[in-house]
Amino acid sequence: MKVIAVYEALPSNNDNCFEMIEVEIPVALGHDILIKIAAISINPVDSKERLGIKGRLKEALVLGWDACGEVIAVGESVKKFKIGDIVMSAGDITRAGSYAQYQLLDERITSLKPKKLSRQEAATLPLTTLVAWESLFDRLEITKDTFEKPALLIIGAAGGLGSMAIQFARQLSTCTIIATASREESKEWCLALGAHYVIDHSKDLEEQIKALGFENIPYILNCSNNIPYWEIMSRIVSPEGSICLVASTKAKLDLDLYMEKSVRINYELMFTRSIFKTDKMAVQGEILSKVAKMIDEGSIRHIMTKSFGDMSTQSLSEAHAYIEKGHMLGKMSLSAIS
Repeated sequence: MKVIAVYEALPSNNDNCFEMIEVEIPVALGHDILIKIAAISINPVDSKERLGIKGRLKEALVLGWDACGEVIAVGESVKKFKIGDIVMSAGDITRAGSYAQYQLLDERITSLKPKKLSRQEAATLPLTTLVAWESLFDRLEITKDTFEKPALLIIGAAGGLGSMAIQFARQLSTCTIIATASREESKEWCLALGAHYVIDHSKDLEEQIKALGFENIPYILNCSNNIPYWEIMSRIVSPEGSICLVASTKAKLDLDLYMEKSVRINYELMFTRSIFKTDKMAVQGEILSKVAKMIDEGSIRHIMTKSFGDMSTQSLSEAHAYIEKGHMLGKMSLSAIS
């Protein structure tokens, strides 16, 4: 089968950034299903993994952690799916990814695609759906029983993660949602998805939050880089509030800024459950199934805003270059390798 691989951390505009190679089609065993990929989506983690390569790899690295495709084989322990099912998954960062014609997926972190969506639209859902859901409900522990209309600040809300988080918070909580965005189209996007207010993260957040009538914020989801917001978050978070971080930080952060307020700092990595095969691993498949139902019922929407055509070394280079600009609205998708 064809896969599009990387071997070193080359710039996205380098002709050798991605290489098309041939490998053996993997065999589905145990809880694995083998899918023929119809569409994928690109996430910031794709670029970060590529740029994090040291030197030149001896073995090809196949990136990609969002896919939609048709089940063509199942392992002996598979119970959820059958040949012919159209499924979606965010995959597992320890395994070969979706820049390929075929991919092995664990059935426990996979669901049927929403009936109302195209395969490209469905491919944009899994990773950001899981990160948003786990951030809000597992890490921040937001529930509908939370005290009346607590404020939730989503920093960097116009990208894929923020776009899903806004919708989940609006549909499944009583939170007053304050999103941040700096461009006019980003602000309009966040409001259309359900944010109550949109403020500009390129300006003074504390001043803007107070202008809305909030002294502090009990819940903060930072979808962006931690360093620029580390001090301001410590000032605006409520005493005994909670913060969820999704970006890795190489620099040392001063946790003492949060000590006086007894703030709970949470990290969210969507791949934790599949990396460690935790007892909550199968919950991810259940979450994707719930969200597929919500989409088919019309309570939330897909967030695909851009297509880069069929997967090729050129189109993947263009997609990576685009996401590296940091101005993504929603999610992008690509169709199968032709």
